[in-house]
Amino acid sequence: MNRAEKDAYKKDYAAAKADGKSFFPYAIYKDHIVGTFVIALVIGLAIWQRVGIGEPVNPATTDFVPRPEWYFFFLFELLRVFKNQSPFLPLIMATFIVPNIMLVLLIATPFVDRSPERRIWKRPIALSTAVIVTAFMALLTYKGATAPEPSSELPVLAGLDAPAQAGLELMYASGCQNCHNIKGFGGAIGPSLTNEGSKGRGKEWQIGHLKDPQKFTSGSGMVPFTSFTPEEYENLATLLEGLGTKYK
Repeated sequence: MNRAEKDAYKKDYAAAKADGKSFFPYAIYKDHIVGTFVIALVIGLAIWQRVGIGEPVNPATTDFVPRPEWYFFFLFELLRVFKNQSPFLPLIMATFIVPNIMLVLLIATPFVDRSPERRIWKRPIALSTAVIVTAFMALLTYKGATAPEPSSELPVLAGLDAPAQAGLELMYASGCQNCHNIKGFGGAIGPSLTNEGSKGRGKEWQIGHLKDPQKFTSGSGMVPFTSFTPEEYENLATLLEGLGTKYK
């Protein structure tokens, strides 16, 4: 702000102060009117759009997919955007790095755009920052609200033999679809297994990876599966090695 702008600002401020009204009771009176209206609106909406308690919680359920309240949908979507083998990257990005970057942007805006101009169209930095941050959060909130839930249905694969079918049923019975998907069936936290067989890793690698994922894939967030029988390991490895090649 140069000297001419400072002088003009001081002049306008002095004129506004001379012609203005005192904080008490005028400003307090207006605040009370707006506050009363907002509280009445919230109460009215709560009465008009009642929210039921819902069904009793069943702690034994295996098909419940937890979802956050609507005001956390943008964080929920960030966890999906930054999906990775590492268990820490999505969590750190969604709950610490990205929210803090947005917070720093909002805090820094008044220090970057120091113009005394009050007309919003004459404040391009402040206007663009507000629009970008709001649009970003609105988009992530929408995508988080409409994100598909992991499906418990078995994908239809051509060419499945008995061992591979048993491996597919075991995979879904063990909850693998919550993180992985096959042909669009399942979650998106872990990598897709649709074409896993085309990587040519071999059954021994697949069985070893199931038993100790971190040993075979550095930084893997997958939990080890150590309670399967030798036959079950063989069935799972047969399925995984055929996905995308023998089983499509």
